Amino acid sequence: MSWAYLNNAFHRKEEVTISPYDRGFLFGDGVYEVIPSYAGKPFLYEKHVSRLLRSLNEVSINKPEQWENLKSIIEDLLEKNKFSNQIIYIQVTRGQESTRSHAPDKLTSPTLFIESSELTTDLLLTSYKPPYINVGIEEDLRWTRCDIKAITLLGNVMTLDNLSDSGLEEVIFYRDSTITEGAKANIFLVFGKKIVTPPVSNNILSGITRNYFINLLSQNNFNIEEREVSINEIEEADEIWFTSSGKVLQMVHKINNKIILEKGFKNTIGHKAIELFRQDILV
Repeated sequence: MSWAYLNNAFHRKEEVTISPYDRGFLFGDGVYEVIPSYAGKPFLYEKHVSRLLRSLNEVSINKPEQWENLKSIIEDLLEKNKFSNQIIYIQVTRGQESTRSHAPDKLTSPTLFIESSELTTDLLLTSYKPPYINVGIEEDLRWTRCDIKAITLLGNVMTLDNLSDSGLEEVIFYRDSTITEGAKANIFLVFGKKIVTPPVSNNILSGITRNYFINLLSQNNFNIEEREVSINEIEEADEIWFTSSGKVLQMVHKINNKIILEKGFKNTIGHKAIELFRQDILV
């Protein structure tokens, strides 16, 4: 039996319901956050919650009534769901209104939903190897506020749905010939000994795991640079990674069925990055 939290109470997951008049359901009017938890401890919790607050402020959604109790609610939920490693999902919508109207009522109370599920990971195993994925390349036709972690992800969903028939698991988005990010993650490219990632902008989410790896690698004297990357540079890359809270670091094996990196993980910079991460969370 698994549990979730809605507004002011815990519920069994199968019993959680919301009104169809919730603006999240009607308009996708809401934001969300995803936090990994290892051995019962949410990872980079304060940074995730800070980004959630930024998203709320950017779209002018009020903080939920239980905002000050958020951490204790999450701790209780992790305890209830018992898994050693969990992925926490937090969603805040503008709330329920009596009539469907594009213009929201300023006094509407937000809806707070939190769930957690088992995070299946081999990260703690001595023999850990990061997953290799096959990806595609697509023009980025999403809205131009990808810096807001909004629940309106139809562009991402459509892209991944179209790619799935080809056995591709992620996409490299580009806009005006410049790489932005993936549909589910941020992107890093390695050229020789230099690690490059596109700078955050309104077209790119400021990934918590992305920023974590930038700081971690910089502190360990890796040459890392935030700059715009042309789509034409992909063929010159020695390694390409995607980073996210749920998957941590995934290495690209093929792009549109062209091999980028053979599955020899141990001699890569990606291997060194994941080992630094493992050392950090195992402390």
